[in-house]
Parts: sequence; C-alpha cells; structure tokens
Amino acid sequence: MISRHLLSLCAIFVLSACSHGIETQAPPPAAREVAAAPAQAAFTGPLRCESLSGPARERALGLHAFGGVPSDGPVLVRRAYVTEYDAAHRTPRWTAWHAAPSYRETPKREGRWSSFRSDPDVEDPVGTRDYVGQYASPDNFARGHLAPYYISGGDRDGDELLAALASDRVTLSDPDDACAVYEINYMTNIAPQYHAAFNGTGDGGQAGLWYQLETEIRGLVDQGTELHLFAGTIYADAPQRVGPDQDIAVPDMFYKIIIQNEEAVAFLFAHRRRLSEDACALDAVLEDCITTIAEIERLTGLDFLAGLSDAREQRIENANGVAAWRSWSAGRS
Repeated sequence: MISRHLLSLCAIFVLSACSHGIETQAPPPAAREVAAAPAQAAFTGPLRCESLSGPARERALGLHAFGGVPSDGPVLVRRAYVTEYDAAHRTPRWTAWHAAPSYRETPKREGRWSSFRSDPDVEDPVGTRDYVGQYASPDNFARGHLAPYYISGGDRDGDELLAALASDRVTLSDPDDACAVYEINYMTNIAPQYHAAFNGTGDGGQAGLWYQLETEIRGLVDQGTELHLFAGTIYADAPQRVGPDQDIAVPDMFYKIIIQNEEAVAFLFAHRRRLSEDACALDAVLEDCITTIAEIERLTGLDFLAGLSDAREQRIENANGVAAWRSWSAGRS
C-alpha cells in the first residue's frame, strides 16, 4: 500500500507544479491572443509583393475581369484588380475589379497603407513624386484611383487573417493581403483627377461626381451586394500633360461600368473636354451621366463582356441603365 506520507508528498508536488507553471494546460484566450500578437506584428520592414503567376494569376484574372478582358494589350494582374497600363499617357487605359462586402475590411488609410508606390512591373514607371505640386496648382489635380482603396481589404488568401490586425487596423498582420492594399496604390492604378471639382468630398459643398458615384457603390456593397466594375480613361489628341517632364496625360473623360447580376449601368464623365454628347459636365446630376456600354466601346475601341455568350452579353449591355440605377438606389433607401 502507498503510505499516507507518500500521498502527501505527491499532493505537495502537484500543487507546486501548478503554481510554477509546469502543468501544460492551454492558456486562456486572452493569453493566447497576447502570445500570438508579436508573430503577427513582425512585418515592420519593407514588404516584398511578388507578382501573381500560375493558377493564382488565372484566378485573379477570372475574378476581376468579368466577361473577359476588353482589349488585346498586356495586362497587369493584381490581387484586388486587373489593369491595362497606357504607357503613352502614363495612366491606366482600363481597370477591372470585383467588389464584395468582405473587401471593405481595409486597414486605416494612414502610414504605410496610405503611401503611393511606383509599379515594379512597368518600365520607367510613374514615380510618387511626379505629382508633387499638382494638388496645390490652379488645376488642383489629385492622384485619382481607378480601382478604389475601399475595396482592397478582406481575407483574400483564406488564412483567416486580414492585412492589418483587427485590434488597431494599422499593424501589418498578413503579408499576402497586405500586398492587395499595397498594389491598389500602385501608380499604374492612378490618373490625374480634378480634386475639388471631381473626386473630392466638396468640403461642405457639392461633392465631385466621381466621389458621389464611389459613395453610392460603397453603399451597395455595404448592403451585401456583389458587383463587377470597369473604369477607364479617354483621350483626344494633344491632351494636357503634367509632371516634372510634362508626360503624364490628364484624361479628357472618365467612365465607369457597374455590373450587378444581369444588369449594367455605365457612366461617362467629361473631365477636361467633352468628347461625346452623352458625357455629363462636372456640375451635373449623377443620373444624367448614365450612358450605354456601346457608347463607351465606340469612344475607346474596347469590347466589354466579349467572353460571355452573345445572348448574355447583349442582355447585360442592352439593359436600361437609368431604370437599373433607380432600382438599385431604391433598394438602398
């Protein structure tokens, strides 16, 4: 038989082990979270974003370029969008992206997350300092995103982590999702836009039309709607050019196409010059900027949705844009 003295010694040992941390119980949730934080926050240096290749590239291309790419030129496939860069004008020719509610989980737009970056995949890329002085110039040009920052978030690689820690939305957590945010700020996704007159909040007055449209789209996505979008630039001969070398062209017009299910709404904005009767002036009502995909194709030479069946392409492109927009807007109210 085991003596009482031996049992007492065992009991003392167990109590001592528990009090000194020898017992291998799982720590409480709070302790586990604290222990994991340093590993997640370790990415404090420069982040290396490798270009997508192989199956990952094909998945992103299929996700973002709804109905196929609209042109035959080389495309840059990013985690959050696809674009064709127009080297002659040094701006995007067109950009395509998928917008879903989960993509709205973006880091705070500050620090590393707010920095614009030269595109490493482009020869002689536009630099971040090429726009210096443009905002304060009489034209008040901003670096305007085509694919917007607000859809660059989400857990795109499915590892249950976001680009930044949820606790502060600033500390870098997941490098792959962080690259989606970094890439949204590549200068190949940027074109000069009038700030106060087009892409700004209006500072108490009327917000710019580009800002108004982005706000409406955000509202749709925040209500659970998934969208596919195209946006792009349109030029006439001899566009205005800005930058240290006067080589960044200012778009004469911008367009945006929004696709939801089997309906599409296309918008056409006269930014610097009005090249189409369908294009609206910068002080117009947003609904008056609605045009047709056919008109945008005529102006750009692009062919949208060509990868769909002819019947489906025609059904989407021939949808009544004004009626669709009113229906979508009514669903938000």
